Amino acid sequence: MGVDFFGWVPLVINKCFPWLMDLWEDWSIQLLVLTGLVFQITLAIFGGRRRYMTGLPIRFVVWSSYLLATYVAALALGKLTVIRVDDPEKPEYDTELKALLAPLLLMQLGNPDSITAYSVEDNRLGIRQVLNFVFSVAFVLWILIRCWETSAAASLYFPIFVAGMIKYGETIWALKSVYSENMSITSEDIDEEKNIPNLIQKLPTNIPDLDIFVKAYYRFDTLKPHLENWLYHPMFMSRHWMSIEEYNVENAYLTTAIELGFMYDVLYTKGPVLYTKLGITLRFISFFSLVSTLSGFAGIFQNSFLLDMYVAYTYALLIGVIVLEIYQILALPYSDWAIVKMVEHHRKPLVKTFLLFLVKMSMKKQRSSDMIGQFNMLDYCLHDKWLKFIKIPQFVGQEEQFKRYLKSTSKAIDTDLKELLLKGMKDLEGKRCLKPFTSRGQWTLELHNSLEELKWSIETAFDRSIITWHMATDICYHSNFQDSKNCSGSKLLSDYMMYLLAIRSYVLSLPTNEITFEHAHSRVKKFLAVSNLSNRDTALKKLSTECVQETDPEPGTGPIIFKKWHVLEEAQRLAGLLNNKNDPWKLISSVWVEMVCYTAYNCLIYNHTKLLRRGGDILTHVWLLLAHKTDKFNSMKLITQET
Repeated sequence: MGVDFFGWVPLVINKCFPWLMDLWEDWSIQLLVLTGLVFQITLAIFGGRRRYMTGLPIRFVVWSSYLLATYVAALALGKLTVIRVDDPEKPEYDTELKALLAPLLLMQLGNPDSITAYSVEDNRLGIRQVLNFVFSVAFVLWILIRCWETSAAASLYFPIFVAGMIKYGETIWALKSVYSENMSITSEDIDEEKNIPNLIQKLPTNIPDLDIFVKAYYRFDTLKPHLENWLYHPMFMSRHWMSIEEYNVENAYLTTAIELGFMYDVLYTKGPVLYTKLGITLRFISFFSLVSTLSGFAGIFQNSFLLDMYVAYTYALLIGVIVLEIYQILALPYSDWAIVKMVEHHRKPLVKTFLLFLVKMSMKKQRSSDMIGQFNMLDYCLHDKWLKFIKIPQFVGQEEQFKRYLKSTSKAIDTDLKELLLKGMKDLEGKRCLKPFTSRGQWTLELHNSLEELKWSIETAFDRSIITWHMATDICYHSNFQDSKNCSGSKLLSDYMMYLLAIRSYVLSLPTNEITFEHAHSRVKKFLAVSNLSNRDTALKKLSTECVQETDPEPGTGPIIFKKWHVLEEAQRLAGLLNNKNDPWKLISSVWVEMVCYTAYNCLIYNHTKLLRRGGDILTHVWLLLAHKTDKFNSMKLITQET
């Protein structure tokens, strides 16, 4: 029945809307190429903005444009391979114009500068892209040869074919460059390290903040955080000429944001290949080829623009392609890569003036969303009644995640929170001693002489510990509120860790996080139902003043591993112990900072790159700061031996 139905569709359309079928028959290729150009323009404008725009609409637009652009270009290329040639010896001019679209499709298969990969997995398909490139070029050549005629229009094939080859080749070059690094330390790395102090000392003093960009680039270049097996983790970052500890809080985070910007560009854009001598040369060759094609086309068909629709369409299409190319060329200088490359020539007056302008512009640039996700367990349990009316088809299987997402919020990351995290990491450095981050609260409790008293709350599974401390923080926030950075920071970090557990659990890499959350959710819901509570303040007041007695679930119900876990009782016990401290919020905030650090350090690099393309996350900033202070591969001894 399904086959019969779809078989009738074209017949019905042809019967009711014959003009639509005629339009598709005559203009299908042109419409597909135009649609592909629209997708290219969309990606060029919004592809790079996803690093700080987190909304679902922009993510959907970029995702759909990225997928459909390749599909539409391939479909149009396939249709071009079977276009009719009435007379092989003297094809009509419209056939030659259609063949002229084939090299333009090569350009569309090569993505814009702002996005070469939607996700990290796309970078691992570099070899497959090489094969696609070979077959695509072969198809284009076949189309051009098949439609070739010794006429003026055919002379335009070569320059636009060169432009298409370059554009597609740049994309493959960028994809393959991501993981093409040598995993060992070379003599060039050591020599470059020796030259860094002299380079920083010789920077012009009349260009404020230029040193931030230089330090950020070399911190990125030596650490290469996107490479999981990169062996060169230099400890020279702690030296005064590369350290960022003398910066204020905002500039310290700006340095990290610039580092992550370089990492984003390497993974998802053409940045690393464009700002090379070969990359710049190819870009100008490509642009010159396009301008030559447009100029030649205008000269050949100068008397046909208003008389022939095919000519007018092709002329407008070429103008659109060149405008897009000009937009991308004009965007090249406004990049951190351009600033770093120009530093080597800062002694030239013109470069120095332009460098001053670019640094000022770059300092105003938004680099991440600067938002921190928030999710509160008590709020979710109090206000999830209306969520039961939301139904998602069962085969999708994301109904619960969608409900949690609707109840999550986000808040701006202020200077106080950044300062709290930096100070917390600095306080823990004495305990960590440059070793991998393996503690999730123990070091803080030792520093506050509270280990024996509170170690039970951090020795359980990490997801269970997060929920216990989250609920206890809520109780303390209600019963012992203080107008301080530690108090407000504790609340933000508490809701943030619950946000990671409920919404982005993949960063925690815990096998039981889902059933842990559901068990805690059911316990809190049962408490609210039994106590007939529908108000947050009333519920927290009861938790602050009355002892909650939780009963074990009946045999055969609930997960066995949490049979004896009384969520609210443990939270009340922890809150009571914390409130008896002289400065409870200093202890609470420090524990949350350590939990964030533990999560950031132990999160897989792949997941950090995933967060990076979703607007960035404070967790990735913390991870990078910790990575610079970790002697993971004992590189200090290695560098000493090399030098």
